[in-house]
Amino acid sequence: MEKVVASPRQIQPPTYGNLITILSIDGGGIRGIIPATILTYLESQLQELDGEDARLADYFDVIAGTSTGGLVTAMLTAPNENNRPLFAAKDIKNFYLEHSPKIFPQERGPFDQS
Repeated sequence: MEKVVASPRQIQPPTYGNLITILSIDGGGIRGIIPATILTYLESQLQELDGEDARLADYFDVIAGTSTGGLVTAMLTAPNENNRPLFAAKDIKNFYLEHSPKIFPQERGPFDQS
């Protein structure tokens, strides 16, 4: 089976007639790693079909999220200098792992000695 590589311009726009595609990402603080993992898998499957430059933003008319889902949304849709998504879905999990202690600080409990 030959792998077809599509340029971003060859990917068809998601809107088809009256159909509007929406990706809604739930909140939940550090649990944003869960949708990040699922979205990484989804994007990798789309890349197998349409080439490594394919991004989730190419397939949805609207991407929205609540709380941490909004952070994931921003990462999926923020444009680079070529007006393409700045981040791939695979970048989100590493971002959370690296920055979550600063973004989602843990409250100290009544027995903390620090």
